[in-house]
Amino acid sequence: MERYRMVLAAHEILSDPAKRQAYDSNGAGWNDCSENGAPMYRWSQPKETKWSGFDTNDSPFRNATWEDWEKWYQRDKARQEPVYISNGGFLLLVVTAILFGAFGQSMRVEDYSNMFQRQVDMAHDDASKYLRRRKHDSIGLGNKDERLEHFLKSRDPYGHGVTNPTEERYRQMFIEPETWTNTYLLGKGADRILIDSGEGKPSWLQCLKSILADEKASISHALMTHWHPDHVGGLADLRSVCPGVLIHKYPSPRRLDTIIANPIQDGQIFKVNGATLRAFHCPGHTTDHMGFILEEENSMFTGDNVLGHGTAVFEDLIVYLDSLNRMYAQFKGRAYPAHGEVIENGPDKITEYIAHRQEREAEILQTLKQDNREATPMELVQVIYKDVSAELHARAADGVLQVLRKLEREGNVVETKGAWHVIDKATL
Repeated sequence: MERYRMVLAAHEILSDPAKRQAYDSNGAGWNDCSENGAPMYRWSQPKETKWSGFDTNDSPFRNATWEDWEKWYQRDKARQEPVYISNGGFLLLVVTAILFGAFGQSMRVEDYSNMFQRQVDMAHDDASKYLRRRKHDSIGLGNKDERLEHFLKSRDPYGHGVTNPTEERYRQMFIEPETWTNTYLLGKGADRILIDSGEGKPSWLQCLKSILADEKASISHALMTHWHPDHVGGLADLRSVCPGVLIHKYPSPRRLDTIIANPIQDGQIFKVNGATLRAFHCPGHTTDHMGFILEEENSMFTGDNVLGHGTAVFEDLIVYLDSLNRMYAQFKGRAYPAHGEVIENGPDKITEYIAHRQEREAEILQTLKQDNREATPMELVQVIYKDVSAELHARAADGVLQVLRKLEREGNVVETKGAWHVIDKATL
């Protein structure tokens, strides 16, 4: 209430020019007159140029304007002073922030590296467990020679895949029965993506035409897993049906790259309605080999690196094993191979492949260590596969040679005039 009376008195002074001039000159305008004991405010012209009515220095009634009242109200509050920093201090602050950022990024990179290493270790652990389980289970599968015979005969991929036309439209597969090469059509709308083109047989072309006509669709992108003829042989037929198709393949020194003008980049995304594919470079079977992760299913098109039947052939065993380890960490679901049946659990199949390679490597080393043996790849085949048909030996020798080259690069064996023997590391 006192504050309200003070505001009214201040308004009376400030709204009248004469009273405002007298106040500004002499401080005139405040006086008290108490009829009932309560202070009142009225206009007066004091004889002295000082405040009248209240003599205490901290009384709010000595303040004539609202601004003065605010100053009095905040008289006991500490004044906030601005904080200044020198140029050198600011520079030091910026450098410190940069260093903290760089440290954080380095920790992040280290975390990613450790995570990848853990995934590789998990793959190796799974492979070791599988190998032990396989050895245990193999007791009831016949003798060693029968198992080797079965392995060699299964090295050439063959089989069939999904042909049910009622499957999801982002995962259709064409089977070429004459070459056993699977090709995949993905998508749900007018534009589709094709993975591989088969060998170029008329039956594949008729199948392609029929499905595209029924679906009223066309192929916008064709992705080649690698350069082998049974995967790119149908490109001419594909162009006759879809002249505007863009054909993609990972670069390689092969002459085919002069025909295909759209190189695939590792990690490149291809997307149509219903299907999103991420390219994944995984050399081993060939240097230009690509896999494709189907994001909607968390599955992978594995090309010839992982097959539905048998085991894969490869150009470089070390590179191939590295690719298998990296493929293992890319997906959790199905594997769609270029040959053979669809694999329901892709990572488990990769674990099986790694374990098989470890088993074969251990067997070759053990054979060389017996009597400190020196042997050519064919001589090793004749020992390891002695009861297997001779017509299969040449193909087995290629795989043995790849294992020997890997062991040589790891410092375990050495070649002398075509013969291989184990290095005695104790004498080094």
